[in-house]
Amino acid sequence: MAVNKYVLVADVTLAAGTAATVVAGEPGTGGAAGFGGAPTTGGPPWAVTYKRGQEIVLDPAGGLFTQIGGGNLRQITPSQESGGVLGTAN
Repeated sequence: MAVNKYVLVADVTLAAGTAATVVAGEPGTGGAAGFGGAPTTGGPPWAVTYKRGQEIVLDPAGGLFTQIGGGNLRQITPSQESGGVLGTAN
């Protein structure tokens, strides 16, 4: 997995995913039904809004990159982070 740093060029809201079917674990494979996190299929556990100008680190082959949409992201290069009045890093 290779990750890149991006800045959002628009506000993006991701809808909540559908709760996954929880299956009781077999001996040696996991906990009882309902133990642990709240897995979803296709999205976060609740709606999430990313604001324009927010920096985010993503795997371009990952699901979150796809959900946000490449058109809503601009990749940040190291020279943009450190140079001039438009630099994003301190």
